[in-house]
Amino acid sequence: MKSKLVLLSIVFSLIFTNSIFADQKQLVGADADYGEHLFGECVTCHNSTGLGKGIPKITGMKTNQFITKILAYKSKEKENAVMQMVAERLGEEEINSLALYLSKLK
Repeated sequence: MKSKLVLLSIVFSLIFTNSIFADQKQLVGADADYGEHLFGECVTCHNSTGLGKGIPKITGMKTNQFITKILAYKSKEKENAVMQMVAERLGEEEINSLALYLSKLK
């Protein structure tokens, strides 16, 4: 029983560590302070609880989740004229910095 618990702990550690490294690799060049600066525009619509009318809360969002969503707007896979316009203007560094900053908020 103890060996199964140790084995499960090792497997869990490897999976968790790999996901952390994957996020860090994806966020190369990200700067949370720059993300905070960029968030000044986002907070107009996306407050800490989200607003009604389909505007979601984005604070506390996982980095990979935010990046996936913003890239879907950028490629126009997701429909929303305002978000598509905003996403078009963002480069990789801005997206990564926003993702890092938002992931640190609750």
